[in-house]
Amino acid sequence: MFFSVPGETYVRGGYEERDPGNTKVAATFLSEMLSCPVMEIVPKERYPRDYGGQVERAKKEWEGALRPELETCPGVSAYDDVYLCYPNWCGTIPMAVATFLESNAWVGKGIHPLCTNEGSGMGSSESAISRSAPEAVLGPGLSVCGTDVRECRPLLKEWISRASSPLSSRRCALISNWIYPDEGNVWP
Repeated sequence: MFFSVPGETYVRGGYEERDPGNTKVAATFLSEMLSCPVMEIVPKERYPRDYGGQVERAKKEWEGALRPELETCPGVSAYDDVYLCYPNWCGTIPMAVATFLESNAWVGKGIHPLCTNEGSGMGSSESAISRSAPEAVLGPGLSVCGTDVRECRPLLKEWISRASSPLSSRRCALISNWIYPDEGNVWP
C-alpha cells in the first residue's frame, strides 16, 4: 500500500518536479521484487502539485488530527502482511495513511513501513502506525532518501531479506499512498 506525491518536491535544499513521486518509485520497485499486488490509498480531495500547497495542507491535517476521507481505501483482509509506503509529512505519516490504517482490521497482520524523506528519516511514523493499528505486528521500518530513490533497489533487497525471512509462505500486499494532482493535470 502506498501514498505518493507527484509534482514539486523538496530536494537538496531546493524544489524539483518529480512525476511519479518518490514514494511511488520506491513502491513500484518493491512490488516488482515481492511479486505482490500494489494498492494505492487515494484521498477524495486531491492534493496540490506545488510543494508549498502540499505542506500547507499536510500541516493543517496534522495539527487538527484530521482524517481525510478516502476515495480508495484498500482492504487488507486477504493478506497476512502489508508493505506500507508513504512520505514523511510533518515528521510522521500523512493523515490519509492514518485514515487507511484506522479503517482496517489488523489482528494477526504484519505491517512493514517504508518511509521516503529528504533527511528526516522515519520520524515518529512507526509510533503513529502503532497507534492507528494497535493490533498489527510492526516489522522493521526502512527510511529511503527521496533524492536517491531511483537507486534504492539494493537497499530494498536487503530490507526485504530481513523483513520477510519468517514470512516466506505468507500472503502479502503492497499498499501505498499516491497523492494525485489537482484535477486537470495529467500524469501517468
